Amino acid sequence: MKKINVSDLTWEPASHEDPKDPGVLKKVIVAHSDVDPKSKLMMINVSKVPVGKTHVAHSHKTMEEIFYFTGGKGEVEINGEKSKVETGDRVIAKAGEIHQITNTGPNELKFIGIGIALD
Repeated sequence: MKKINVSDLTWEPASHEDPKDPGVLKKVIVAHSDVDPKSKLMMINVSKVPVGKTHVAHSHKTMEEIFYFTGGKGEVEINGEKSKVETGDRVIAKAGEIHQITNTGPNELKFIGIGIALD
């Protein structure tokens, strides 16, 4: 059994971010290396976008990403289509879709990110 508590993890910039001025910070609560090697689960992250920040637009060729928003208000853009998001919303960026998240509220925008590999 491998047990962790999110409070024991440190916030780190997402891999696509400028480490000196990140638009999103994450705590990896499940990495692909934590599960069966045959699993399609790539990661589960707890993430936050600071007030006024936007994370770098990017895509994943072989992974879809599910975002479940747990706090704050913001905007998600996927392939040029924008939608406002708030606590309780879920958005999916399919593999290859360019996506980014912006915090438009007065508090941190928080979400859980889940990455699922394609076949």
